This record gives sequence, C-alpha cells and structure tokens, in this order.
Amino acid sequence: MTDGLKLKTGFTSILLILVFFSMPAVADNHQGDIIIDEIVEWTTDQEINQNIHITSDGKLTISSVITFSSSSTIIIDQGGEIKLIGSSELISEKRATSLKTLGMIDEVNRSKIIIPTSMHSGEINVIINAEEGAFLDGSNVYIDGSEPILMSGMNFSVTIPEGQDDTTLGFTGYGQFPIIKSIILETDTGNFEYKANELPYQNMLLHGDNGLTINSAGKIELVENSTLYGVNIISSGEIIIKEGIIKDSSPMILTADSSSLVIQNSEISGSKDDHYVQAQPYSNIDWGNSEDGTTVSIKGHLIDRWERVISNQKIIFDSVGVYFGIIGTGPNGPLEITNYSGSDGKSVINDGGDYRTIEIGWANGEVTTENAVISIIEYRTAWNTESSEITNYGPTDIELTWEKEIDLTSINVPDIEWVSLTVNVEDSESDSEIRTGVAQQISAVLANRGTASANLFFDCEITETGMSADIGGYQNVIIDAGEEIEVFFGWRNIDAGIFGLTCEVLTPTQLVDFENSQAFGGGQISTESITWEEINDDSFNMIPILIVIIISMISGGVYFVHNLSRNAEQTAEILENYNKETGDYSKSLDED
Repeated sequence: MTDGLKLKTGFTSILLILVFFSMPAVADNHQGDIIIDEIVEWTTDQEINQNIHITSDGKLTISSVITFSSSSTIIIDQGGEIKLIGSSELISEKRATSLKTLGMIDEVNRSKIIIPTSMHSGEINVIINAEEGAFLDGSNVYIDGSEPILMSGMNFSVTIPEGQDDTTLGFTGYGQFPIIKSIILETDTGNFEYKANELPYQNMLLHGDNGLTINSAGKIELVENSTLYGVNIISSGEIIIKEGIIKDSSPMILTADSSSLVIQNSEISGSKDDHYVQAQPYSNIDWGNSEDGTTVSIKGHLIDRWERVISNQKIIFDSVGVYFGIIGTGPNGPLEITNYSGSDGKSVINDGGDYRTIEIGWANGEVTTENAVISIIEYRTAWNTESSEITNYGPTDIELTWEKEIDLTSINVPDIEWVSLTVNVEDSESDSEIRTGVAQQISAVLANRGTASANLFFDCEITETGMSADIGGYQNVIIDAGEEIEVFFGWRNIDAGIFGLTCEVLTPTQLVDFENSQAFGGGQISTESITWEEINDDSFNMIPILIVIIISMISGGVYFVHNLSRNAEQTAEILENYNKETGDYSKSLDED
C-alpha cells in the first residue's frame, strides 16, 4: 500500500470515528426509539423526531443544540443520566406560546404585554388575537394605564398614536382570561405579528402544550449556561441546575418524596402555573439565595418559587361515620375542612381540589407552611353512646402532618381483653356432680388495656354445640381505661353431658367489618368442659308425704266439721217443727 493510500485510509477511519461519536449513539432501536445504554456524548447540532430511552446503565452528555421537531419523550431510568454542558440547548419546536392573566386587577400587579411601538413611526393599529376558543368577551385592555377598554370577539383592535416609547398593554378579565395568542402591529411599513410570549410580559402565565417531555427517575443536570427551552420536566429522581437556564419549561414537577432539586446561579422564567416548581411534601429543594451568592433569577414577583402539594391524603379510623374537622392555616389563608370516615374507616382530606397546597416558597424568599390540627366532632359507637356519658373516642386535637396516611386507629379508644372465664364448681353440692337444671355461678374477668372507657355487652354459647347458653340474657359491663373487673352470672344447663361455655364480646356495628374486627379488642374465651348429670336420690323422704297427709286431713276435718254442724242445725229444726205439729196430741196424753 502506498503512503498516500495509507494516509487516505487513516483519515477516513478517523472521520468515521468522529462521525460515530458526534451522532446519537444507539445501543438498540426499539420501535424507532433511541436507546442509550452506555456512555454517549452528542457534540453536533441536530434535529430529532424520536423518543429517547436512557437505561439504568446509560449516560447522555450533550454539548450542542438538539431540537425536537415532533412531540417526543425522553425517559430516564433510575441510574440513568442526561447532562447538558458548554452552553448546549435542548429545544422543543412545539411549545406553549400563548399567555393568560394571573387575575390581578390593580395597576401594579396587572398582567401586561409590552409592544415595540417605538420601532415604528406614525399611528399603529394593534390587533389582539385570542387563543382559539377563548373569546375576549368581558375582558379589558389598558393602554399605558389608561381607563379600561372593553374587548369582545376573537380579536380586538386598538389604535396607538405615534410615540417615542414602547406601549404597555394591561389586561384584566374573569379568572385567568383573557388568553392572548398573538399580537399584530399594522404600521405604515407593513404588518408585524408576534406570538404572545415572544414579547416582554409581566405577571402572565404560559398557555399551550410543549412538545418535549423529560420523565426521569434518574438524574438531570444542567451546567455551564446550558438551556432547556419549552420542555416539560417530570422527575422522581434528581435535578441539578447550576449556571443553567430554564425557559418556558415550568412548573418542573417533582413526583416523589425522594425527589431532589438543586438550583443555583441560574435563571428561570415562563410557567404555566403560578409557581416554578411543584414538589411533594418531603421532596428536597435547595434553592440558591443571595446570602451565599447562589441567587436564582426569576421573572416577576407573582410567580412563586415552589409549592409543595399533597394529594389523596387520608385519615384512618377504626369506625365508620366518624365526624372530624381540620382547623388551622394554610399557605393561602385559613384552612377549615370537615368530613366523615367512609365504609372503610378512611377519609380523603380534600380542600376543594385534587390536591392541597401545604407550603409556598414565595418569590420574595419567604416560606409559608401549613399549620393545622385534626379535631373529633363526633366519634360514637355502641360502646360510648351519649347516654353512657363516655366522651368521644379518637384524639382531642392532633397535628395535621404531611404523611400520606394519618393513622388514628389507636388513639383514645378502648382495648378489651378477656382475662379468665371459669365455672365456680366449688359452690355445687359436689365438685364431681354438676346438676342439670340448676344455675352454676360463672366468673368472668375482663380488662381494658386501652385509653378510653367502654360500656359493652357479651353473650355466651355452649362450646360443644354452638347453641345459645342460658345465662340470663346479655351481660352488661362498664370498664374504664386501665381497669380490670370481675363479673358473676349464672349458667343453667338442662342437658346431661360434658359441656363448656364460650363467651364473646359483642363488637360495635360501627366498626369497619365489625363481624371480624378486633379494633377495640374483645373476642371470645371458653371455660373448661365440665360434666352435667341428672342426680336421682334413692333415699325415701317421708316429710313431703306427711306434709301432704296432714294438709289433706286438715282439709277433710274442716269439711267434716262444717258439714256436721250444718246437719245438726237441720236436725234440730226438724225436731222443733215436729214438736209443734204433735204438741196437742202429746198434751192430751198427759192430761189423761
């Protein structure tokens, strides 16, 4: 091979190597996605219309301008990284460019767009175009602080006289209306159209969709004046921005308590909401400040640095229908919430939306955090009815924390425990002979290991048959917190055999799954099985018979005497009548 050919071949090889390292390195191409599963660096400007997947072994470093021409997603697995260095840029061609107001009406805080009228001579006709479907009806425009001019329709025109300065247009309306899509300047030299966010603006929010989303469980890093432009940023992992620029890419959303954001010596502007970062309760936020020279430059004073939010936070009770209240202050003012626990004993804390703001890092550097308590309004069960004079179960006042689930199931509730259940056979005539049909004394010892009193009932059944036992009905027991008591009752069994007694505390029906719930303790306990016998006495006892005979004799004697007296009276009456009838005859005989 000639020296020239060798030189040419070597140059070609070097060129191929450079091309390889400057183009997107693809370890795999799954359904058109770019897969990064090793250390890769992109050094040349390029346009991409694909999704990118950075695996746990992948690290993509960008030192060039990468433009995404279609709606795409960069997925970063845990352990994977993307890093922008050397004034590189990650740009989404499709991005939010319309502007909507923040709803403030005073002149200082009013939403404003500044139009470059100073660049043109003569009178200028300004056409304000609304976002599609968002009419200007009911909205006002102010020209350099003038009196409001009522707008209507999809577009509205105002005339600006010739002047030396740029013109400030102020906007007010209902809620976040109007939504401005673009502004056209009709001048003597031609027409000039600007997308709303291409002009300088104050106290306005972005409206629209970004075409590129970074969804990361790994690491995102911006350094050396690199820029993210028009990118949705969602992270459950780590974000580091040092000497970086975040433009029209907010709010950056931290989706996990383990998420982390460090931002220092950087610039951030353009948000779709009234904050630049939305974080979870325990996400780490390290925001630079002037004290240590790591200040972060933000645009305006009405868009907060961050908001911490909590969604689907639940309070858990043992019981259904617990009525509780939350009273205190939130970052935005007084906090007053009331609700009931559901059929599962849980209640979602809702402040009128899908989530609740619990902390705000204001634009001026201050931080306001939620401060509230949970109070029980009514927590009643069958064990603490109002008539029992036992107070509400549950906590009196307890701090509203940021835990996803606040468990109040063990606070100020009873916890009933069986200690013993015995048959007092020593009270029988014979320890070995338990007579059927005769009530035997039962001793039940129960304890309340909880922190609230209970007015409870228990019932018993025969252990071997499951039949209800004759104990004189439900047994009622009132047990104060920390107390242990003994209850006596009788058990009368009519069947001979070997039987035991099983007693069970009746659980309040208000408890979740009350038939199986052990929330308040209770449960059941059994005695040892004992022998019940029918006792037949062979000895002949005359006393009952004598008693019967005596009673019979007395009854017969009374009857005899009564009748004898009656008969004697009747006999005397007959004799008297007879004497009267025969009196004359008797007299004549005497005379003779």
